[in-house]
Amino acid sequence: MRERLRLAGKAFLFSCLMGLMIYGINRTLTPKYRHSSINPLTETFRGFYRMERDTVDVLFLGSSQTAAGFNPQNLYDEFGIRSYNLGSNHQSLWLSYYWLKEALRYQSPRAVVLDCYELYIDGRKEEGNARLALDDMRWGAVKKEAVDTVCGFDKSQSRQGYLLTNIRFHTRWTGMSETDFTWAEMASVPQLKGFWLYKDICGYEGFVPFAVEPSREEEFLPEAREYLDKILKLCSEEGIRLILVKTPTLAQSLEKHNTIMGWARLNGLDFIDFNEREIYREAGLDYRADMNDTSDTGYKNAHANPAGARKMTCYLGAVLRDRYGIGPCDDKQWESTREFNDGVWKDFLLHNETDLSRYLAAVKDQRYTVFFSVKEKGPAYAGREQEELMRDMGLAAPWREGEVQPYISVIEKGAVKEEQTGDGRMYKLGAFRDGEVIYQMVSGEAECSVRINRVEQAKSRPGLNIVVYSNDTESVIDSVCFDICSPQLTAYR
Repeated sequence: MRERLRLAGKAFLFSCLMGLMIYGINRTLTPKYRHSSINPLTETFRGFYRMERDTVDVLFLGSSQTAAGFNPQNLYDEFGIRSYNLGSNHQSLWLSYYWLKEALRYQSPRAVVLDCYELYIDGRKEEGNARLALDDMRWGAVKKEAVDTVCGFDKSQSRQGYLLTNIRFHTRWTGMSETDFTWAEMASVPQLKGFWLYKDICGYEGFVPFAVEPSREEEFLPEAREYLDKILKLCSEEGIRLILVKTPTLAQSLEKHNTIMGWARLNGLDFIDFNEREIYREAGLDYRADMNDTSDTGYKNAHANPAGARKMTCYLGAVLRDRYGIGPCDDKQWESTREFNDGVWKDFLLHNETDLSRYLAAVKDQRYTVFFSVKEKGPAYAGREQEELMRDMGLAAPWREGEVQPYISVIEKGAVKEEQTGDGRMYKLGAFRDGEVIYQMVSGEAECSVRINRVEQAKSRPGLNIVVYSNDTESVIDSVCFDICSPQLTAYR
Protein backbone atom coordinates (compact mmCIF):
# COMPACT_ATOMS: atom_id res chain seq x y z
CA MET A 1 0.00 0.00 0.00
CA ARG A 2 2.82 2.39 0.88
CA GLU A 3 4.51 1.68 -2.45
CA ARG A 4 1.27 2.34 -4.31
CA LEU A 5 0.80 5.66 -2.51
CA ARG A 6 4.38 6.62 -3.34
CA LEU A 7 3.83 5.81 -7.03
CA ALA A 8 0.51 7.68 -7.03
CA GLY A 9 2.23 10.71 -5.52
CA LYS A 10 4.92 10.62 -8.16
CA ALA A 11 2.32 10.30 -10.91
CA PHE A 12 0.38 13.26 -9.49
CA LEU A 13 3.52 15.38 -9.24
CA PHE A 14 4.56 14.42 -12.78
CA SER A 15 1.10 15.33 -14.09
CA CYS A 16 1.23 18.72 -12.36
CA LEU A 17 4.69 19.49 -13.73
CA MET A 18 3.67 18.33 -17.21
CA GLY A 19 0.55 20.51 -17.06
CA LEU A 20 2.58 23.55 -16.02
CA MET A 21 5.10 22.90 -18.79
CA ILE A 22 2.38 22.56 -21.44
CA TYR A 23 0.69 25.74 -20.18
CA GLY A 24 3.99 27.64 -20.28
CA ILE A 25 4.77 26.44 -23.81
CA ASN A 26 1.28 27.27 -25.04
CA ARG A 27 1.31 30.72 -23.48
CA THR A 28 4.81 31.51 -24.77
CA LEU A 29 4.11 30.41 -28.35
CA THR A 30 0.72 32.16 -28.58
CA PRO A 31 1.22 35.56 -30.29
CA LYS A 32 1.18 38.62 -28.01
CA TYR A 33 -0.24 41.94 -29.08
CA ARG A 34 0.73 44.23 -26.26
CA HIS A 35 2.77 46.66 -28.39
CA SER A 36 1.86 45.57 -31.90
CA SER A 37 0.44 47.81 -34.59
CA ILE A 38 -2.57 45.50 -34.80
CA ASN A 39 -3.89 46.37 -31.37
CA PRO A 40 -1.49 48.67 -29.55
CA LEU A 41 -1.07 48.40 -25.80
CA THR A 42 -3.79 45.97 -25.04
CA GLU A 43 -4.05 42.80 -23.18
CA THR A 44 -7.76 43.24 -23.64
CA PHE A 45 -9.22 39.92 -22.64
CA ARG A 46 -6.80 38.95 -19.89
CA GLY A 47 -7.26 42.41 -18.46
CA PHE A 48 -11.01 41.86 -18.43
CA TYR A 49 -10.62 38.76 -16.27
CA ARG A 50 -8.70 40.83 -13.71
CA MET A 51 -11.63 43.21 -13.19
CA GLU A 52 -13.55 42.87 -9.94
CA ARG A 53 -16.86 41.09 -10.39
CA ASP A 54 -19.97 43.13 -11.13
CA THR A 55 -18.16 46.45 -11.47
CA VAL A 56 -18.57 47.05 -15.23
CA ASP A 57 -21.77 48.94 -16.11
CA VAL A 58 -21.20 49.25 -19.89
CA LEU A 59 -19.58 46.80 -22.33
CA PHE A 60 -18.30 47.69 -25.80
CA LEU A 61 -18.28 44.97 -28.46
CA GLY A 62 -17.24 44.94 -32.11
CA SER A 63 -14.28 45.24 -34.43
CA SER A 64 -11.06 47.24 -34.07
CA GLN A 65 -13.10 50.33 -34.93
CA THR A 66 -14.87 49.79 -31.60
CA ALA A 67 -11.60 49.17 -29.77
CA ALA A 68 -10.11 52.41 -31.11
CA GLY A 69 -13.34 54.39 -30.96
CA PHE A 70 -14.35 54.33 -27.29
CA ASN A 71 -12.04 54.93 -24.34
CA PRO A 72 -13.46 53.60 -21.04
CA GLN A 73 -11.10 55.83 -19.07
CA ASN A 74 -12.47 58.95 -20.78
CA LEU A 75 -16.00 57.73 -20.03
CA TYR A 76 -15.11 57.35 -16.37
CA ASP A 77 -13.17 60.62 -16.11
CA GLU A 78 -15.97 62.68 -17.68
CA PHE A 79 -19.09 60.86 -16.45
CA GLY A 80 -18.00 58.44 -13.72
CA ILE A 81 -19.38 55.54 -15.82
CA ARG A 82 -17.52 52.27 -15.47
CA SER A 83 -17.04 50.46 -18.77
CA TYR A 84 -14.80 47.97 -20.55
CA ASN A 85 -13.98 47.67 -24.27
CA LEU A 86 -13.97 44.08 -25.54
CA GLY A 87 -13.46 45.01 -29.20
CA SER A 88 -10.96 43.06 -31.29
CA ASN A 89 -9.73 42.95 -34.87
CA HIS A 90 -12.62 42.11 -37.25
CA GLN A 91 -14.67 40.75 -34.38
CA SER A 92 -17.57 39.06 -36.16
CA LEU A 93 -21.09 39.12 -34.74
CA TRP A 94 -20.72 35.52 -33.54
CA LEU A 95 -17.48 36.36 -31.75
CA SER A 96 -19.18 39.39 -30.16
CA TYR A 97 -22.04 37.13 -29.09
CA TYR A 98 -19.76 34.62 -27.40
CA TRP A 99 -17.75 37.33 -25.68
CA LEU A 100 -21.00 38.77 -24.37
CA LYS A 101 -21.94 35.34 -23.02
CA GLU A 102 -18.50 35.00 -21.44
CA ALA A 103 -18.57 38.51 -19.98
CA LEU A 104 -21.91 37.84 -18.29
CA ARG A 105 -20.25 35.11 -16.25
CA TYR A 106 -18.28 37.84 -14.46
CA GLN A 107 -20.10 41.15 -14.93
CA SER A 108 -23.68 42.49 -14.83
CA PRO A 109 -23.64 45.38 -17.31
CA ARG A 110 -26.60 47.70 -17.66
CA ALA A 111 -25.84 48.47 -21.31
CA VAL A 112 -23.99 46.88 -24.24
CA VAL A 113 -22.69 49.08 -27.06
CA LEU A 114 -22.27 47.16 -30.32
CA ASP A 115 -20.58 48.57 -33.43
CA CYS A 116 -22.28 47.48 -36.69
CA TYR A 117 -19.30 47.37 -39.06
CA GLU A 118 -19.15 43.57 -39.11
CA LEU A 119 -22.78 43.20 -40.21
CA TYR A 120 -21.45 43.49 -43.75
CA ILE A 121 -18.15 41.62 -43.47
CA ASP A 122 -17.86 37.88 -44.13
CA GLY A 123 -15.46 36.68 -41.44
CA ARG A 124 -16.35 33.01 -41.53
CA LYS A 125 -12.93 31.92 -42.78
CA GLU A 126 -10.80 34.49 -40.94
CA GLU A 127 -8.85 32.25 -38.57
CA GLY A 128 -6.45 34.98 -37.48
CA ASN A 129 -9.26 37.24 -36.32
CA ALA A 130 -11.03 34.37 -34.57
CA ARG A 131 -7.85 33.56 -32.68
CA LEU A 132 -7.36 37.19 -31.68
CA ALA A 133 -10.75 36.97 -30.00
CA LEU A 134 -10.63 33.43 -28.62
CA ASP A 135 -7.05 32.52 -27.68
CA ASP A 136 -7.31 34.35 -24.35
CA MET A 137 -10.89 33.36 -23.53
CA ARG A 138 -10.93 31.00 -20.57
CA TRP A 139 -11.78 27.41 -21.32
CA GLY A 140 -15.34 26.45 -20.51
CA ALA A 141 -18.72 25.83 -22.11
CA VAL A 142 -18.78 29.25 -23.80
CA LYS A 143 -15.38 28.87 -25.44
CA LYS A 144 -16.19 25.33 -26.55
CA GLU A 145 -19.39 26.59 -28.18
CA ALA A 146 -17.50 29.48 -29.80
CA VAL A 147 -14.79 27.18 -31.18
CA ASP A 148 -17.40 24.76 -32.50
CA THR A 149 -19.13 27.64 -34.30
CA VAL A 150 -15.89 28.99 -35.80
CA CYS A 151 -14.74 25.55 -36.93
CA GLY A 152 -18.22 24.84 -38.28
CA PHE A 153 -17.90 27.89 -40.53
CA ASP A 154 -14.36 26.96 -41.60
CA LYS A 155 -13.69 23.22 -41.83
CA SER A 156 -9.95 23.83 -42.32
CA GLN A 157 -9.59 24.96 -38.71
CA SER A 158 -8.77 22.54 -35.91
CA ARG A 159 -10.66 22.44 -32.62
CA GLN A 160 -7.59 20.90 -31.00
CA GLY A 161 -5.52 23.88 -32.17
CA TYR A 162 -7.63 26.17 -29.99
CA LEU A 163 -7.16 23.93 -26.96
CA LEU A 164 -3.41 23.41 -27.43
CA THR A 165 -2.17 26.55 -29.17
CA ASN A 166 1.33 25.10 -29.53
CA ILE A 167 -0.18 22.88 -32.25
CA ARG A 168 -1.10 25.97 -34.28
CA PHE A 169 1.89 28.17 -33.40
CA HIS A 170 4.67 25.59 -33.09
CA THR A 171 6.78 27.31 -35.76
CA ARG A 172 6.85 30.66 -33.90
CA TRP A 173 9.87 29.67 -31.82
CA THR A 174 12.19 30.94 -34.60
CA GLY A 175 10.85 34.50 -34.45
CA MET A 176 9.98 35.27 -30.85
CA SER A 177 10.79 38.54 -29.06
CA GLU A 178 11.10 39.86 -25.50
CA THR A 179 7.32 40.16 -25.16
CA ASP A 180 6.87 36.43 -25.75
CA PHE A 181 8.94 35.60 -22.68
CA THR A 182 7.64 38.38 -20.41
CA TRP A 183 3.91 37.73 -20.81
CA ALA A 184 3.51 37.26 -17.07
CA GLU A 185 4.69 40.86 -16.55
CA MET A 186 1.84 42.24 -18.65
CA ALA A 187 -0.49 42.03 -15.67
CA SER A 188 1.58 44.69 -13.88
CA VAL A 189 1.30 47.26 -16.70
CA PRO A 190 -1.65 49.68 -16.32
CA GLN A 191 -4.28 49.07 -18.95
CA LEU A 192 -6.96 51.22 -20.55
CA LYS A 193 -9.76 48.67 -20.21
CA GLY A 194 -9.39 47.43 -23.80
CA PHE A 195 -8.94 50.79 -25.55
CA TRP A 196 -6.56 50.67 -28.53
CA LEU A 197 -4.02 53.41 -29.17
CA TYR A 198 -3.94 54.39 -32.82
CA LYS A 199 -1.89 57.58 -32.66
CA ASP A 200 -1.72 59.11 -36.15
CA ILE A 201 -3.70 61.98 -37.69
CA CYS A 202 -4.82 60.99 -41.20
CA GLY A 203 -5.47 64.46 -42.66
CA TYR A 204 -7.93 62.93 -45.13
CA GLU A 205 -10.31 65.57 -46.51
CA GLY A 206 -12.56 63.39 -48.64
CA PHE A 207 -14.92 62.24 -45.88
CA VAL A 208 -18.42 63.74 -46.03
CA PRO A 209 -21.05 62.78 -43.42
CA PHE A 210 -24.40 62.05 -45.01
CA ALA A 211 -27.86 63.45 -44.40
CA VAL A 212 -30.49 60.81 -43.69
CA GLU A 213 -33.04 60.37 -46.47
CA PRO A 214 -34.98 57.45 -47.98
CA SER A 215 -32.92 54.98 -49.98
CA ARG A 216 -32.75 51.33 -50.91
CA GLU A 217 -31.43 49.01 -48.21
CA GLU A 218 -28.34 46.78 -48.13
CA GLU A 219 -29.04 43.50 -46.37
CA PHE A 220 -26.89 42.13 -43.57
CA LEU A 221 -24.69 39.07 -44.04
CA PRO A 222 -27.13 36.24 -43.08
CA GLU A 223 -24.83 34.74 -40.42
CA ALA A 224 -24.25 38.20 -38.95
CA ARG A 225 -28.00 38.83 -38.82
CA GLU A 226 -28.49 35.51 -37.01
CA TYR A 227 -26.03 36.44 -34.27
CA LEU A 228 -27.27 40.01 -34.06
CA ASP A 229 -30.66 38.55 -33.18
CA LYS A 230 -28.99 36.29 -30.61
CA ILE A 231 -27.20 39.25 -29.01
CA LEU A 232 -30.50 41.11 -28.74
CA LYS A 233 -32.22 38.07 -27.25
CA LEU A 234 -29.47 37.56 -24.68
CA CYS A 235 -29.53 41.23 -23.70
CA SER A 236 -33.32 41.14 -23.35
CA GLU A 237 -33.16 38.03 -21.15
CA GLU A 238 -30.58 39.69 -18.89
CA GLY A 239 -32.32 43.08 -18.73
CA ILE A 240 -29.47 44.80 -20.60
CA ARG A 241 -30.03 47.76 -22.92
CA LEU A 242 -28.47 47.18 -26.35
CA ILE A 243 -27.21 50.25 -28.21
CA LEU A 244 -26.04 50.09 -31.82
CA VAL A 245 -23.30 52.45 -33.02
CA LYS A 246 -21.17 53.06 -36.10
CA THR A 247 -17.93 55.00 -35.91
CA PRO A 248 -16.85 57.18 -38.88
CA THR A 249 -15.70 55.18 -41.89
CA LEU A 250 -15.80 55.45 -45.66
CA ALA A 251 -17.31 51.96 -45.64
CA GLN A 252 -20.59 53.22 -44.17
CA SER A 253 -23.28 54.22 -46.64
CA LEU A 254 -26.77 55.66 -46.51
CA GLU A 255 -28.10 52.26 -47.63
CA LYS A 256 -26.39 50.47 -44.75
CA HIS A 257 -27.45 53.17 -42.32
CA ASN A 258 -31.10 52.84 -43.27
CA THR A 259 -31.00 49.05 -42.99
CA ILE A 260 -29.48 49.17 -39.51
CA MET A 261 -31.82 51.94 -38.43
CA GLY A 262 -34.81 49.96 -39.67
CA TRP A 263 -33.76 46.90 -37.65
CA ALA A 264 -33.09 49.07 -34.58
CA ARG A 265 -36.50 50.76 -34.74
CA LEU A 266 -38.22 47.43 -35.28
CA ASN A 267 -36.67 46.24 -32.02
CA GLY A 268 -36.99 49.48 -30.06
CA LEU A 269 -33.27 50.22 -30.01
CA ASP A 270 -31.13 53.32 -30.46
CA PHE A 271 -28.69 53.48 -33.37
CA ILE A 272 -26.02 56.17 -33.07
CA ASP A 273 -24.30 56.58 -36.42
CA PHE A 274 -21.38 59.01 -36.28
CA ASN A 275 -21.41 59.07 -40.09
CA GLU A 276 -24.79 60.82 -39.97
CA ARG A 277 -24.35 64.55 -40.43
CA GLU A 278 -26.23 65.82 -37.39
CA ILE A 279 -24.60 63.38 -34.96
CA TYR A 280 -21.18 63.96 -36.56
CA ARG A 281 -21.55 67.70 -35.96
CA GLU A 282 -22.98 67.36 -32.46
CA ALA A 283 -20.02 65.20 -31.47
CA GLY A 284 -17.64 67.85 -32.87
CA LEU A 285 -15.91 65.34 -35.12
CA ASP A 286 -13.38 66.28 -37.81
CA TYR A 287 -12.33 63.24 -39.85
CA ARG A 288 -9.05 64.88 -40.87
CA ALA A 289 -7.89 65.40 -37.28
CA ASP A 290 -9.78 62.69 -35.39
CA MET A 291 -9.06 59.59 -37.45
CA ASN A 292 -5.86 57.59 -37.54
CA ASP A 293 -6.06 56.23 -41.06
CA THR A 294 -8.17 55.97 -44.18
CA SER A 295 -8.43 54.24 -47.51
CA ASP A 296 -10.44 54.89 -50.66
CA THR A 297 -12.71 51.93 -49.88
CA GLY A 298 -12.69 52.27 -46.09
CA TYR A 299 -12.69 48.52 -45.54
CA LYS A 300 -9.15 48.26 -44.24
CA ASN A 301 -8.90 51.22 -41.93
CA ALA A 302 -10.93 54.11 -40.49
CA HIS A 303 -9.86 53.80 -36.85
CA ALA A 304 -10.23 56.77 -34.56
CA ASN A 305 -7.18 58.26 -32.88
CA PRO A 306 -7.41 59.31 -29.20
CA ALA A 307 -8.86 62.70 -30.18
CA GLY A 308 -11.70 61.10 -32.13
CA ALA A 309 -12.25 58.48 -29.44
CA ARG A 310 -12.52 61.19 -26.80
CA LYS A 311 -15.24 62.99 -28.77
CA MET A 312 -17.29 59.87 -29.51
CA THR A 313 -16.91 58.60 -25.96
CA CYS A 314 -18.12 61.88 -24.51
CA TYR A 315 -21.08 62.01 -26.90
CA LEU A 316 -22.06 58.48 -25.93
CA GLY A 317 -21.46 59.24 -22.24
CA ALA A 318 -24.12 61.96 -22.34
CA VAL A 319 -26.54 59.49 -23.95
CA LEU A 320 -25.83 56.83 -21.33
CA ARG A 321 -26.35 59.37 -18.56
CA ASP A 322 -29.36 61.27 -19.89
CA ARG A 323 -31.26 58.60 -21.83
CA TYR A 324 -30.35 55.44 -19.96
CA GLY A 325 -29.87 56.78 -16.45
CA ILE A 326 -26.42 55.25 -15.93
CA GLY A 327 -24.84 57.40 -13.25
CA PRO A 328 -21.37 57.89 -11.78
CA CYS A 329 -19.69 55.48 -9.39
CA ASP A 330 -16.29 55.86 -7.73
CA ASP A 331 -14.08 52.86 -8.39
CA LYS A 332 -10.38 52.42 -7.69
CA GLN A 333 -9.94 50.31 -10.83
CA TRP A 334 -10.53 53.40 -12.98
CA GLU A 335 -9.12 55.91 -10.50
CA SER A 336 -5.79 54.09 -10.53
CA THR A 337 -5.39 54.50 -14.32
CA ARG A 338 -6.29 58.20 -14.64
CA GLU A 339 -2.64 59.29 -14.69
CA PHE A 340 -1.73 56.55 -17.15
CA ASN A 341 -4.46 57.69 -19.53
CA ASP A 342 -3.26 61.29 -19.23
CA GLY A 343 0.20 60.08 -20.22
CA VAL A 344 -1.17 58.26 -23.24
CA TRP A 345 -2.87 61.49 -24.34
CA LYS A 346 0.43 63.31 -24.00
CA ASP A 347 2.12 60.59 -26.10
CA PHE A 348 -0.46 61.16 -28.82
CA LEU A 349 0.14 64.91 -28.84
CA LEU A 350 3.91 64.39 -28.86
CA HIS A 351 3.70 61.97 -31.78
CA ASN A 352 1.96 64.63 -33.86
CA GLU A 353 4.01 67.67 -32.79
CA THR A 354 5.94 69.34 -35.62
CA ASP A 355 7.43 72.35 -33.84
CA LEU A 356 10.94 71.69 -32.52
CA SER A 357 10.68 74.02 -29.51
CA ARG A 358 7.38 72.57 -28.34
CA TYR A 359 8.72 69.08 -28.94
CA LEU A 360 11.82 69.64 -26.81
CA ALA A 361 9.67 71.06 -24.02
CA ALA A 362 7.34 68.06 -24.18
CA VAL A 363 10.02 65.35 -23.96
CA LYS A 364 11.28 66.76 -20.68
CA ASP A 365 9.29 64.17 -18.78
CA GLN A 366 10.37 61.37 -16.45
CA ARG A 367 7.98 59.05 -18.26
CA TYR A 368 10.37 59.00 -21.22
CA THR A 369 13.79 57.73 -22.19
CA VAL A 370 14.90 60.01 -25.04
CA PHE A 371 17.64 59.36 -27.63
CA PHE A 372 19.23 62.16 -29.69
CA SER A 373 21.48 61.51 -32.67
CA VAL A 374 22.66 63.91 -35.39
CA LYS A 375 23.39 63.16 -39.02
CA GLU A 376 25.26 65.52 -41.38
CA LYS A 377 27.39 68.62 -40.80
CA GLY A 378 26.36 72.03 -42.00
CA PRO A 379 24.89 75.36 -40.94
CA ALA A 380 22.58 75.23 -37.92
CA TYR A 381 19.27 77.02 -38.15
CA ALA A 382 18.14 76.00 -34.67
CA GLY A 383 18.88 78.89 -32.35
CA ARG A 384 19.00 80.17 -28.80
CA GLU A 385 15.45 79.13 -27.94
CA GLN A 386 16.14 75.48 -28.77
CA GLU A 387 19.57 75.67 -27.13
CA GLU A 388 18.00 76.81 -23.87
CA LEU A 389 15.47 73.99 -24.03
CA MET A 390 18.29 71.48 -24.49
CA ARG A 391 20.15 73.06 -21.58
CA ASP A 392 16.99 72.82 -19.51
CA MET A 393 17.26 69.03 -19.89
CA GLY A 394 20.92 69.11 -18.84
CA LEU A 395 22.22 68.78 -22.41
CA ALA A 396 24.45 70.78 -24.67
CA ALA A 397 23.10 71.80 -28.06
CA PRO A 398 24.20 69.67 -31.06
CA TRP A 399 25.64 72.70 -32.80
CA ARG A 400 28.52 75.05 -32.11
CA GLU A 401 29.11 78.53 -33.53
CA GLY A 402 26.27 78.04 -35.99
CA GLU A 403 27.49 74.67 -37.27
CA VAL A 404 25.81 71.29 -36.73
CA GLN A 405 28.18 68.62 -35.44
CA PRO A 406 28.02 64.88 -34.67
CA TYR A 407 26.18 64.36 -31.40
CA ILE A 408 24.55 61.61 -29.36
CA SER A 409 22.82 61.77 -25.99
CA VAL A 410 20.42 59.75 -23.87
CA ILE A 411 18.10 60.97 -21.12
CA GLU A 412 16.44 58.34 -18.95
CA LYS A 413 13.65 59.42 -16.59
CA GLY A 414 14.85 63.02 -16.63
CA ALA A 415 18.53 62.23 -15.95
CA VAL A 416 21.33 62.55 -18.51
CA LYS A 417 22.66 59.04 -19.07
CA GLU A 418 25.02 59.68 -21.97
CA GLU A 419 26.25 62.64 -24.03
CA GLN A 420 28.99 62.90 -26.66
CA THR A 421 29.79 65.69 -29.05
CA GLY A 422 32.68 66.35 -31.40
CA ASP A 423 33.90 66.28 -34.99
CA GLY A 424 34.26 62.59 -35.78
CA ARG A 425 32.02 59.54 -35.96
CA MET A 426 30.53 58.55 -32.60
CA TYR A 427 29.30 55.19 -31.37
CA LYS A 428 27.71 54.15 -28.10
CA LEU A 429 26.49 50.79 -26.81
CA GLY A 430 24.43 50.87 -23.63
CA ALA A 431 21.42 49.60 -21.74
CA PHE A 432 18.45 51.03 -19.89
CA ARG A 433 15.40 49.83 -17.96
CA ASP A 434 17.76 48.30 -15.40
CA GLY A 435 19.78 46.64 -18.13
CA GLU A 436 16.82 44.84 -19.75
CA VAL A 437 16.90 46.83 -23.00
CA ILE A 438 20.02 47.31 -25.13
CA TYR A 439 20.61 50.31 -27.37
CA GLN A 440 23.23 51.17 -29.99
CA MET A 441 23.74 54.69 -31.27
CA VAL A 442 25.78 56.16 -34.12
CA SER A 443 26.24 59.78 -35.19
CA GLY A 444 28.35 61.09 -38.00
CA GLU A 445 28.44 63.27 -41.06
CA ALA A 446 26.97 60.54 -43.26
CA GLU A 447 25.25 58.19 -40.82
CA CYS A 448 22.88 58.11 -37.90
CA SER A 449 21.35 55.21 -36.00
CA VAL A 450 19.38 54.48 -32.84
CA ARG A 451 18.83 50.74 -32.48
CA ILE A 452 16.80 49.43 -29.54
CA ASN A 453 17.07 45.69 -28.98
CA ARG A 454 18.64 45.47 -32.46
CA VAL A 455 15.72 47.21 -34.18
CA GLU A 456 16.44 50.48 -35.98
CA GLN A 457 14.22 53.24 -34.61
CA ALA A 458 15.79 56.45 -35.95
CA LYS A 459 14.62 58.08 -39.17
CA SER A 460 18.31 58.42 -40.05
CA ARG A 461 17.68 61.60 -42.00
CA PRO A 462 19.94 64.68 -42.06
CA GLY A 463 19.35 66.69 -38.90
CA LEU A 464 18.46 66.00 -35.28
CA ASN A 465 16.98 62.50 -34.97
CA ILE A 466 14.95 61.90 -31.81
CA VAL A 467 13.56 58.58 -30.57
CA VAL A 468 11.20 58.60 -27.57
CA TYR A 469 10.67 55.47 -25.50
CA SER A 470 7.86 55.39 -22.95
CA ASN A 471 8.89 53.91 -19.62
CA ASP A 472 5.19 53.41 -18.83
CA THR A 473 4.26 51.38 -21.91
CA GLU A 474 7.78 49.99 -22.42
CA SER A 475 7.68 50.82 -26.12
CA VAL A 476 8.86 53.42 -28.62
CA ILE A 477 6.08 55.99 -28.95
CA ASP A 478 7.73 58.36 -31.43
CA SER A 479 10.60 58.73 -33.89
CA VAL A 480 11.15 62.03 -35.67
CA CYS A 481 13.90 63.97 -37.41
CA PHE A 482 13.99 67.75 -37.28
CA ASP A 483 16.01 69.18 -40.14
CA ILE A 484 18.06 71.68 -38.16
CA CYS A 485 20.13 72.31 -41.29
CA SER A 486 17.23 74.12 -42.96
CA PRO A 487 15.48 77.34 -41.89
CA GLN A 488 12.09 75.61 -41.69
CA LEU A 489 13.28 73.08 -39.07
CA THR A 490 10.94 70.64 -40.80
CA ALA A 491 9.81 67.52 -38.89
CA TYR A 492 9.99 64.19 -40.75
CA ARG A 493 8.26 61.03 -39.53
